[in-house]
Amino acid sequence: MAFNFEKDTDWIFTFCKTCWDYKKFVFDKPLDFSKAKKEPAVCTSCKKGQTINLKEAREYYHHLNDNNK
Repeated sequence: MAFNFEKDTDWIFTFCKTCWDYKKFVFDKPLDFSKAKKEPAVCTSCKKGQTINLKEAREYYHHLNDNNK
């Protein structure tokens, strides 16, 4: 299943620097990958806050989308 950048979403899976694993992160508001560079989010596993680089996340999901076509 490919990630849809056009759909409003307030969470992504990305690497947690506390858990040292890919975890689900929740944001305060829906993400706008085209405008935002970095956004604060909370890991649903360890409950720690982290600033997520949305440019890197977008590149990661584009790569996954390319492999899932």
